[in-house]
Amino acid sequence: MNIKEKVVYKRLELGGKRIGVVQYYNVLFIMELLSEKDLWALEQLNSVIVNMYMRDIHNWSEGHCIRYSTVFHYRKDYSLGANVWNAYSYLRWRI
Repeated sequence: MNIKEKVVYKRLELGGKRIGVVQYYNVLFIMELLSEKDLWALEQLNSVIVNMYMRDIHNWSEGHCIRYSTVFHYRKDYSLGANVWNAYSYLRWRI
């Protein structure tokens, strides 16, 4: 499955902070963009994000010194089995 179809990049202005959101199936990586360099790096990630996993996004964020947090959300457009499997994968990755 092509991961580029599943990854969504958005820029939000919340409370004066620039936030970048990368969606990986049911997991949202919410990244705090402190400078224009961080914004540029996230745009570059968005353009080349093929066949990446959660650990790859984590390693990329750590390498560029971008702080992030993750949120798991249930998606109604996925089946129950897919949501359970994605939750299991997310929890296994967190541990």
